Amino acid sequence: MRRSICLIALIVPLSFGAARGHAHPHEFIDTGITFRFDAQARLDSIGVVWVWDELTSMLIVADMGMDADGDGRLTDEELDRLRDHFSDWPEGFDGDLHVRQDGGAVALGGPVDTRAEYRDGRLVVSHVRVLPDRISPETGPVVLQAYDPGYYAFYDLAGAPAIRGREDCRVEIRKADIAAAQKLYDQLLGQLTEEEIMEEGRYPEVGGAFADEVRLECDRRR
Repeated sequence: MRRSICLIALIVPLSFGAARGHAHPHEFIDTGITFRFDAQARLDSIGVVWVWDELTSMLIVADMGMDADGDGRLTDEELDRLRDHFSDWPEGFDGDLHVRQDGGAVALGGPVDTRAEYRDGRLVVSHVRVLPDRISPETGPVVLQAYDPGYYAFYDLAGAPAIRGREDCRVEIRKADIAAAQKLYDQLLGQLTEEEIMEEGRYPEVGGAFADEVRLECDRRR
């Protein structure tokens, strides 16, 4: 079962019959990405912004006992609680950010410089993921995807990722093949029993198939 950063108990689970239909996420998160380079032109961190849909934002705020008067405004103390909540990830949650180079996974540190806002009925959380080992895109494209493996949440890229610290880099977004992803989901779902789905909460981990792919490339420096 997905270990969510939200941990909301208010969302009613799908019935087994509905689960046998099309793959459908329950949280929708507009996602901003910034590639950040150090003084040696190495990729050293990735800035991330999450903006939840209005329904999920409302559920998160209500589940945490905030905005009791329903005016859409949070106190400084409540915003501090949100920041602390989203800085302390549950065990097993990796931030749903997946980065690769040359076919291998790129290690990412936990969230730092976390900030939280409640803006126009939507929860906005930003943080930075530092790379313990800096990398150089000149040696091979850096490939990034933002996705929840269980596809409970859908991370929609909010425009082209930004680049900070270099001017000789560019990004290409390769759109996901949704039809192929749905076919894969149906195939894997058909291999699960009703008990596995209803009692164990198991679903096909196909989030990566539904996620767009960002490729970062930089010119070789002479």
